Amino acid sequence: MEHKVPLIEYAAEKYPDYYVVPIKAEDIVFEERVKMNCFYCGKYNTCWKCPPRLPDLDYQKMFSEFDHIALVYSKYYYNEGNYNLIRTESSVELHKTLLDFEKFLWDNDNSTSLSFIGGSCKLCKNGCGKDHCNNPYKARSPMESTGMNVVATAAKYDIKISFPPKDYIIRMGMILW
Repeated sequence: MEHKVPLIEYAAEKYPDYYVVPIKAEDIVFEERVKMNCFYCGKYNTCWKCPPRLPDLDYQKMFSEFDHIALVYSKYYYNEGNYNLIRTESSVELHKTLLDFEKFLWDNDNSTSLSFIGGSCKLCKNGCGKDHCNNPYKARSPMESTGMNVVATAAKYDIKISFPPKDYIIRMGMILW
């Protein structure tokens, strides 16, 4: 009999529109060119959880220290009139879902769980605080900021993310525990 992971059961019950796909640390694709894209982002050096304000860690090594890793994603359909709204709201919704997963893990004896979002944090409607993060306990860093090629990693698990998106956005994050 296969052992079920309580987080995956919890997610399926509470968040039926989300997919939680267990992955292996060795399948995560790390590339320096992904980190360079952060440098060219218009938000570079303005977000407290994005480069260059991240700790200088070996993220590939850190990810391998976790027993479980899962990609978490959902599809958000849009049209020409609501694309920007869906883009922002979907990001915040996924972010809050990942925070809920962290709390679930904390409540179930896992004090070292972490989550990463896709793209920059959008919790603050007016952007990041000038002198400090306005939500230091809730803000999370993007997967891309670690050098993770999200598209290539997802493709290893038959999740196709294409650019530019057509008809729907795939909003993806990652939880590690």
